[in-house]
Amino acid sequence: MKRRTLVAASATSLLPLAACAEPQQGSFTPAPIVPVVSMDAVDDHDPAQPFNLSVVDGIFEEVNVTSDRSKTIEGTLTEDLTAWSSSGVLDAGSVHTVAAKAVSTDGTVTEFEQQFSTQRREGSGFAVADVTPIVEGETVGVGAPIIVFFTEDAPDRAEVEKNLVVESELGHEGAWHWISDSQAIYRTKEYWQPYQKVTFTANFEGVFLGGDTWGDENHESVMEIGRSQVSHADLETHHMTVKFDGEVEKEIPISGGSGAEWEYYTATGVHLVMEKFAQKTMVSPGKEEGDEGYYSTPVNWATRINSSGEFVHGAPWSVGSQGNANVSHGCLNASESNAEWFYGIAQRGDPVDVTGSPREMPWDNGWGFWIKSWDDWKSGSALEG
Repeated sequence: MKRRTLVAASATSLLPLAACAEPQQGSFTPAPIVPVVSMDAVDDHDPAQPFNLSVVDGIFEEVNVTSDRSKTIEGTLTEDLTAWSSSGVLDAGSVHTVAAKAVSTDGTVTEFEQQFSTQRREGSGFAVADVTPIVEGETVGVGAPIIVFFTEDAPDRAEVEKNLVVESELGHEGAWHWISDSQAIYRTKEYWQPYQKVTFTANFEGVFLGGDTWGDENHESVMEIGRSQVSHADLETHHMTVKFDGEVEKEIPISGGSGAEWEYYTATGVHLVMEKFAQKTMVSPGKEEGDEGYYSTPVNWATRINSSGEFVHGAPWSVGSQGNANVSHGCLNASESNAEWFYGIAQRGDPVDVTGSPREMPWDNGWGFWIKSWDDWKSGSALEG
């Protein structure tokens, strides 16, 4: 009984003290403002339709969208930074990852990440038909272009070009130049660095290419760049200097086009080796048997350097003029032994720079792509500017 009384008393005696004490100083912490991000894209999204992100109680700091084909999807933010919409057409049959960061007025950050897939589309048949001069096991020269032929006309050159990729082991600067809707050519600003691999890829599978066309399948080709073999044929000195990796390897006495007729001048400008024949019959262009000036002459060790009939080839009949005078119909005549040597080392894409003639070679005569200035070449790109 005493124990209970004491406890009660203690409790009673505390009451006046509590009533007279000063009020405790408390603090109020408001709840954080958490941004909420939402997206309207779900699996099986129509790739031709945009998708949208929005945020409540905050603004977007970052929005990054990538596909499983290593592409970045572009988009635009509203002025108040509370909404984002994708731009352009998405890849079909692809998984897209959306990552966003939003922040509220009190600094609270929300990080959002979500994936969705797009519907598949049947390919129209648009694909790469051929790539020249890429052949398995072949080594090409430092001036080699990449000439791509497509199975059909490009519905939109820019959309197609966006998906053409050229990568080199040692780095380079290059550009596409469209010849027609079904052919595009890639050239570098400077010659390729030798001794490296160059990979061309067309990323077409499930890709929108303009109009109602979707890409059919991807394509990859690997080009092997060999030794730098650059030749300078001087029609005034009647010699061709061949350099290996920048060092003079051989001086070849030659006889160029006589100029007796305009077409008998060897054209000036950078030619490229295109093909070669151990034996070939040279026939006068545009003439038939019986016409004045017609000829049909078999030659050995013929290395073609343009489409209109210019070759480096053996010409035993003009050895006395080689190194002294120009007497050919436009080809670069050399002795049998020198022509055979050149034939043996020649790689498709090796530059042969001809100077000293009043006749200029058109840039589209064979592979005369180096005749164009770099700015002119780039102007042929569907993406330039």
